[in-house]
Amino acid sequence: MVTASVPEQARFGEVSLPNVLMLGTAEWDSPIATNQHYVARELARSANVTFVESLGLRRPKLRRDDVVRMASRVKRAMREQAETPAHRPRPVNAEIVSPLVLPVHRAPTLPLNRALLRRATSAWLRSPHPRVLWTFTPVTYGLEATADVVIYHCVDLLATFPGVDGVAVGRGEKTLSSRTSVAIATSQAVHEHLVTAGFPRVELLQNVADVSVFTAASRPAAERRPAVLFSGNLTVHKLDMRILEAVATAVRGRGELLLAGPLAAGGGSFDAELRRLEELGARHLGVLTPAQLAEVAGTCAVGLIPYSINDYTRGVSPLKCFEYLSSGLSVVSTGLPSVTELARTNPHVTMAAVDDFAHRVVELLQPVSDTVVTDRMTSAAEHGWEGRGAVLRELLQTELARGR
Repeated sequence: MVTASVPEQARFGEVSLPNVLMLGTAEWDSPIATNQHYVARELARSANVTFVESLGLRRPKLRRDDVVRMASRVKRAMREQAETPAHRPRPVNAEIVSPLVLPVHRAPTLPLNRALLRRATSAWLRSPHPRVLWTFTPVTYGLEATADVVIYHCVDLLATFPGVDGVAVGRGEKTLSSRTSVAIATSQAVHEHLVTAGFPRVELLQNVADVSVFTAASRPAAERRPAVLFSGNLTVHKLDMRILEAVATAVRGRGELLLAGPLAAGGGSFDAELRRLEELGARHLGVLTPAQLAEVAGTCAVGLIPYSINDYTRGVSPLKCFEYLSSGLSVVSTGLPSVTELARTNPHVTMAAVDDFAHRVVELLQPVSDTVVTDRMTSAAEHGWEGRGAVLRELLQTELARGR
């Protein structure tokens, strides 16, 4: 359970807690914990948080996964909150709302969705001030008009993701730009996008990780094996299959490529691609909890960020980079701008072109000392949610004071 620290309890006990409505772009119990889940946890230490699950920016298709996801949403929306099973721990002072809206954000569904969303968030709308809208999606259906403070937390270039309604995203950002107290960008590319979109104040806060969980499970150098790990969503929208196939082939016989995460959680399919990687010797571990992933990572040698470079990934700031480092792994990545910037100051992060990627991975499979493992973990220590949570809570209080 998450509880507020004593200093924060004392400080916030003097006034009513802020009421934060957080519009997410994922389900609360989605297979992988992302920025929004951690932000909800950290804000709930000093505020009442209502987390609203994804409104469905990506239009669903008549595929089994999408049908199952929609059916699950209907079931959750029709049940009382207390009856809904929790797979991811829910912080104290937080509740989860599953609005029953249509995943089409244009006419003629706009009035209906607006009414359904306001009904789902009626408790926040009736709550006493101060009311805060902390949104990860620009599609808000006007909820910002009832908030004392509006914060747009942009972690991706959403309009560039396949299947996402770019028109709805653009329209929403145009509206939000004139109502937002501050916008948060998690990469330089996102920062530039928000400035161009007209947001008057943008703060750059790149993604961090739950480093303490991974550091605690890290093993000494002598207990590590020549294993290579990719953890995350296995999807063709992000991953460069040429790299993964080359790595699986290069390490076979001297190590192992491990894959951890869901298959195509954002839509599409990864079945054929996974079969090909398994034929080359890779092993899929399935979807792991953070603790389970930390146990695996703590025995490996190299962490991979084998992303294709495209309009979407140029705005990505992968928190897995710090998960790998805090587990004592070296990191090999393609030329993502956010990771390239980190590599300039961190010797444990290696940038590699597609043709050279597997070769660099094999080089890093060589045994290292405990000193090197410790240095890797130390380099990630300042990029954890403990420190970031304090920054976000302070930002919230600053904006509330400014609004008052």
